[in-house]
Amino acid sequence: MDTYWPIVAVAVVIVGLSYGVPLFLREYFPWWSLRDQRLAKPTVTTKSYKGRTALITGANGAFGSRASKIFAHREVETLVLVDVRDCTPLKKEIEDELKEAGKPVPNILVWTVDLMSYADCQELGRKAKELKHLDHMLMTAGILAFNRRESPDGWETSIHVNYISGALLALLFLPKLKSSPGNPNPPVLTFVTTFGIYPSSFTMGVPKQGSYLKKMSTSKDGLEQGHQYGRSKALLLYFARELAERVSAAAADKGMPKVTINSTDPGSAWTGLTQPNQDKLIPRLIMNLGARDPQICATALVNGVSAPATGHGKIMMDFTTAPYPPFMERKSGRMAQQRVWDETRSVLEAKVPETKAVFEMLDAA
Repeated sequence: MDTYWPIVAVAVVIVGLSYGVPLFLREYFPWWSLRDQRLAKPTVTTKSYKGRTALITGANGAFGSRASKIFAHREVETLVLVDVRDCTPLKKEIEDELKEAGKPVPNILVWTVDLMSYADCQELGRKAKELKHLDHMLMTAGILAFNRRESPDGWETSIHVNYISGALLALLFLPKLKSSPGNPNPPVLTFVTTFGIYPSSFTMGVPKQGSYLKKMSTSKDGLEQGHQYGRSKALLLYFARELAERVSAAAADKGMPKVTINSTDPGSAWTGLTQPNQDKLIPRLIMNLGARDPQICATALVNGVSAPATGHGKIMMDFTTAPYPPFMERKSGRMAQQRVWDETRSVLEAKVPETKAVFEMLDAA
C-alpha cells in the first residue's frame, strides 16, 4: 500500500499544476493580455473629428499629449487641454505642427486643475459651460506613487487623484456631454484602466466594518504601496461600471440623453510615470512583457473615447473588448461595487454639493 502514496502525491501535484496554475494566472496575472497588447498595432479608426469637441485630462502626459495631437491632426474643432501643469507649451507645439503640415488649427483651450483640490474640480466643471458641445472626454490624468503621501483631505494620493477626483469629474461633466451636430454617435466619456488591477486584486477585500474607501487609502511603503495604483484603478473600474449601468437606466426611465461610458486599457509603455519601475526587478520584467510605443497606447485611448454606443459599459482594448476581472464578476464583486458607489456618493455630496443632483438623476426610477 505504501508504494502507492508517491504515485498519489505525484498525481495530486500534476492536477494542482494543471488546474491551479491557470486559475491563479487568470485571477492575478493573465500574461497573455500583456503579450497580445505588445504585438497589437491599432490605428485610429475615426478619420475626421470635424466640428467636434474633445477634452483630455492629463494632457501634458505621455498618453494625453499624443492623444491631443491625434485629435488635432484629424480636424477637431475645439480641443480642451487639462492638466495640473500649464499646457500652453503643448498648445503651441500642436499649432506649429498643424501650420507646418498645412492643416487647420482648432480652437485650443488650456485649463489647469489640481486634482487634489475639490474647489479646482468644481471650477473645472463650471468652465464646461463655455462648451457648446462635448463629444469626447478622455480622462488620462493619474499618478503612480511609490511612497505614501496624503492629500490635503487625508486620502492617500493615488486614491484621491486616480479615483475620487476621477469619479468627481465624471459626475460634474456628465450633464455637459452633448454630441455636436455632425457626430452620429452619443458623446463618450472614457476612463483609463490598467492590467495592474489583476495583481492588486488580492488586496481588494471588503471589510465587514468601517469604510471600504478608507481601507483602500491605508497603505504602508513597500509592497503594499506598490499596489496602490492598481487598487485606485480597480475602484475606478467599479465606479465606471456602476455609472454606465445607471446612465442606461436613467436614459430608459427618465429620458436622460444617451452617453457612452466606457473604460479603455491603453497597455503599458515606458514613460516618465513608469520610469521608476526600471529600478525594481519584478515591475521591470512585467513592464517589459507588455511595454509598447506610447503612440500606440494613445491610439488605443483615442479609439476608446471614439467608440459607438455598442461600447457602453465595456472595457475597450485595441481591436476588441476585454472582460472584467474575475473578482469583479462574482457576487462579492457586485456587492463591493455597490459599496464603492454608496461611499463615494457620501464623500462627494459632503465635499461638492452640486454632485447631489447628479446622483439623484442617476438613482433608479
